[in-house]
Amino acid sequence: MHKRLREQGYKLTSQRLAIIRLLSKEMTHPGAADILKKIRKSLPQVSMSTVYYTLDVLKMEGLIQELEFCDQDNRYDINVSNHINLICKKCGRIEDFPGELPYSYTQVRQKTDFQPQGMRYEYYGYCKECR
Repeated sequence: MHKRLREQGYKLTSQRLAIIRLLSKEMTHPGAADILKKIRKSLPQVSMSTVYYTLDVLKMEGLIQELEFCDQDNRYDINVSNHINLICKKCGRIEDFPGELPYSYTQVRQKTDFQPQGMRYEYYGYCKECR
């Protein structure tokens, strides 16, 4: 990730590195406000615009994916491979599920002549803490 950003001409500032580190270890798919709150514990000068700009850069470079929701803040996932997300309807926690995906891009294309550009598989329910 660091190498790719440098190759694309981005500076790896302490703020960017802190955001990347947080995303790498936070498997809860944090939102921008959560990221800012946690980063400010060690870097109080970080602004929300820095967080959003860094997230946009990482997203444009294909290093993270943004999960958009109608009823809550967007969340960010460092796992850019196709996978299943388990989403708790009570607390909003999101975790990755390492299972098989129902269909591949090729299968969809062959069966429907549709050209997929992305996919998102989600299961909604309640995590063990909220049951």
